[in-house]
Amino acid sequence: MASKKQLNKSLQHRLSELARFGQSKHKAKQLAKADYLARHGNLKGWNPAKVEGIFSIKTMETYRAAIETAANWFHSHGYKSVASITPEVCKSYLKDRESKGLSAWTISRDMAALNKCFNYSLCKSDIGLRERLQSEVIRSREVTESDNRDFTKFSDAITIALSCGCRRQSVKQLRPADFLRNTQGMVYAVQLHEKGGKDRIAPILNNYKKKVTEIVNRLQHDNNILFTKYDSHIDNHDFRAVYAASLLHQLEEERAEGLPLCGGDFDVLRKNCNLRGRDISDKKYRGHDRDIMGAVSGSLGHNRLDVVMACYSRYI
Repeated sequence: MASKKQLNKSLQHRLSELARFGQSKHKAKQLAKADYLARHGNLKGWNPAKVEGIFSIKTMETYRAAIETAANWFHSHGYKSVASITPEVCKSYLKDRESKGLSAWTISRDMAALNKCFNYSLCKSDIGLRERLQSEVIRSREVTESDNRDFTKFSDAITIALSCGCRRQSVKQLRPADFLRNTQGMVYAVQLHEKGGKDRIAPILNNYKKKVTEIVNRLQHDNNILFTKYDSHIDNHDFRAVYAASLLHQLEEERAEGLPLCGGDFDVLRKNCNLRGRDISDKKYRGHDRDIMGAVSGSLGHNRLDVVMACYSRYI
């Protein structure tokens, strides 16, 4: 029987074997999808989350912490070998975690770590666990000590983050060549390479185009990275929410007035719309045109209408 330390070490080793840092998760998904289709003739039952590997260092750190906590629980409940940790044991662990009042988001993280570590297919609905609700999200919605900090020296970076809804890690990767310009030399969009190795083009909000153009013109030199520093206390997550709400409001106003979307500078906006499952419909989504909602979601780097709606409700 392994000690608690040995059990955790064995599980951590499993995670280490899944490290795919520097590789494209998006490309791995496409290869896995093609392989599944070749073997089965269709995509019924294919789960994109089952792609092998952990591609983000941050995700690895998150999973390691979750697995260490789980290993302690397994050992204390008599499961002292890796082989003894069956799907049923994992279900009991997750139910116990929920009974202690942990959030649905934390439980989802724990379940994802277990699925990755053991190659299981645990599902909340099968276990009877609560689903995550946007209304329960508190990140960036309450005043914190960081809100009183002076971020003046990061004003240019903050302006760009607000203008395009980029993720935090992208701020320190932006180069002048990433910004797309129209025939007048005005910046109207930015090419982003973000989460999971996906590339996307995010439109610059109309009221930021002039300012962002000035910033890029002023800071560009030999196509080097524009910003080498970006304070970790800056609430960039909130900037993405503001961007989502602002872009939706802008697009709806332009459509209502019969104007070209994004001021006419972004003719491929609808290509950002990549809805799936229950989000696909000809009907409006809570009173909003679904194609516009999808375009906003895609501009953020995902395809979930409920997230866009949550942002819109908060800021408009």
